[in-house]
Amino acid sequence: MTAATITAVSYSYETASAATGLSVSQIKAAAASGDLAVRYPKVSGRVLAKPVIEHAELARWIREGATERRTA
Repeated sequence: MTAATITAVSYSYETASAATGLSVSQIKAAAASGDLAVRYPKVSGRVLAKPVIEHAELARWIREGATERRTA
């Protein structure tokens, strides 16, 4: 018997950090600036307090980053 593979649908700030290798503070800063969209799911019409980042949104944010770092 083989173990099932689960693909994440969304991430917390902490799991987005682990998935990208960036710090939690960098993930939060991107969300605060509007560069990275977060969602607040609903349960029975009530909006949850915990933000999540959709898998596709996290991938888009990484994909749309610069291809090389600028130097001053």
